[in-house]
Amino acid sequence: MKAPENFEFMDGYCCYRLSGHGPLAEAASKVIEVIAFTREQRMRNLLIDTTGWTGHKSPGTLERYTFAQAFAEAARCQVKVAMVLRPEMMDPDKFEARSQEIEGWLEMSSILKRMPWLGFSILLLDEPR
Repeated sequence: MKAPENFEFMDGYCCYRLSGHGPLAEAASKVIEVIAFTREQRMRNLLIDTTGWTGHKSPGTLERYTFAQAFAEAARCQVKVAMVLRPEMMDPDKFEARSQEIEGWLEMSSILKRMPWLGFSILLLDEPR
């Protein structure tokens, strides 16, 4: 199977840079495909940068839950997923953090964190104000 566009194999993890313009459901479909591809390649760690996708409003709680469930199902407990989001896409009530803890996902907070499986640190775009 051919790797998706904007997908890279790195040392110990994979990286996918989602880019485009359209509905959130279209972006989620691409993310699900990439998670499944990563799992099929037997890679355990995936970093997804969603900052290049535009054209939709911030999702509501139900939409967030539905997408989180679909992402978790695609991962099948075999892929750890970290996502980088634009600040306006973050839920002010931090639904993502709660749902990721429930699903066992790797949570990326809004501060600089060391991520051992990536081998470097990432500064997220949603710094506290």
